[in-house]
Amino acid sequence: MTIKAKVISGLSWTAGANLFGQLITWGITIVVMRILSPSDYGLLAIASIFVAFLSMMAAAGLGPAIVQAKDIDEIRLRQIFGLILVFNSILFIVLFLAAGAIAAFFDDPRLRDVLRVLSIQFVINAFVTIPEAMLGREMQFKKRALIELAANVAGGMLTLLLATNGFGVWSLVGGSMLSMTGKALGLNIVCPSVRLPMMSLSGSKHILAFGGNITAARMLWFFYSQADIFIAGKFLGKEAVGFYSVAMHLASLPVQKISGVLNQVAFPAFTQIQHDSEAVARQVLKGVRILSFFAFPVLWGISAMAPNIVTLLLGNKWNAAILPLQLLPAIMPFRMISNFLPAAVDAVGRPDVSVKNLISASIVMPTMFVVGSQWGIPGLCMAWLIGFPLVFAGNLIRILPVLQIKPLQFFDSLFRPAVSAAIMYAVVTLSNHGLLAGLPVGVALSAQVVLSALVYIGCMLVINRGRIFEVLNTLKL
Repeated sequence: MTIKAKVISGLSWTAGANLFGQLITWGITIVVMRILSPSDYGLLAIASIFVAFLSMMAAAGLGPAIVQAKDIDEIRLRQIFGLILVFNSILFIVLFLAAGAIAAFFDDPRLRDVLRVLSIQFVINAFVTIPEAMLGREMQFKKRALIELAANVAGGMLTLLLATNGFGVWSLVGGSMLSMTGKALGLNIVCPSVRLPMMSLSGSKHILAFGGNITAARMLWFFYSQADIFIAGKFLGKEAVGFYSVAMHLASLPVQKISGVLNQVAFPAFTQIQHDSEAVARQVLKGVRILSFFAFPVLWGISAMAPNIVTLLLGNKWNAAILPLQLLPAIMPFRMISNFLPAAVDAVGRPDVSVKNLISASIVMPTMFVVGSQWGIPGLCMAWLIGFPLVFAGNLIRILPVLQIKPLQFFDSLFRPAVSAAIMYAVVTLSNHGLLAGLPVGVALSAQVVLSALVYIGCMLVINRGRIFEVLNTLKL
């Protein structure tokens, strides 16, 4: 298969499996949200900060290094496997022992046991990195997609079973553990990773340097993107964290899922053409155009429909999540695009650029969160709305020259979808107080979805018809 055919096949399988899995798991999630309390989600959100932060170090960036390397042999894989075993064992011990202190800091004894159980994920993760990276290197996306689908569905089913039987936060923990275990087993069946580890690092300088930059970038990204939960958990309480984290989860779900699907395919694909700068720039701009086409209407549509979404899907006990769900999606299209660009930068061998971008973000965003937390949940949301545009602008100043993309080319890729989505947002928002006022929530939400699609496509047909045909041709492929 050609690179183009592999990319299209990879996107098809990854997106298809992801969509099918989300239809199942989100149906389960909505039911579980109605059963569990906001404090259960707040507790898991706080625990996830520490698990996810340490996970940034678990593979030491060696997975992407395997994908990006020109050549990889058995000796190198044994060296990498040895390093991964050491790193994950240390992280397991660190989190297990630190769980008590963390629980005391947040004044919740339940957090200790939750963290200790979740720390077992590091032992499991040691057997995920190499097979996942090798499948990515070989662009075998179908196998990865099907394994993740099966693991996520199994985890969701266990979560639902435990939640309906009164296990509270442990239903979320159990589902997460089963998903990770299922993924590790599936990957090792199709691409066995267990081999005799080697502790020698001879000849691995380039891979370790690349992996080090990737790890630094991931840790910095996590620090600034999760600082809001950490600060809210300390100063606003677990219930407020629950409302905020669920709103953030809903607002960022398209970002997480679409970016996850795209970057799984984009990074290996860009590594295949890393020495052709014109081809890289051309494909980056095309990716930004297609992302913009979908991101702006979907995310700004979520903002406009937030009251009906929360009322219909989650129930009245989650009404405090409406305001953050109205505010947070405003910057999410830019976060989605920002998440896509490092795949190209890393693939051409410049992960140092991502590190520099994230250092600035790690200064700006936590500062904004500390200030914003003085005004509660609305203040945290405003911190995103004010701080992230500054971060995004700084990122582009560093990234675009590396990819040899002119600023006007870049902004042209997202300007007209943003204008069309803004018009759509205004129309849908006005409908809440006019034509659709007083209708049952389900009917009103359905009407808003149809209205938003008609207005957005109508605007795009007027000001940028060519973009529609480009997207249709891409989907056809």
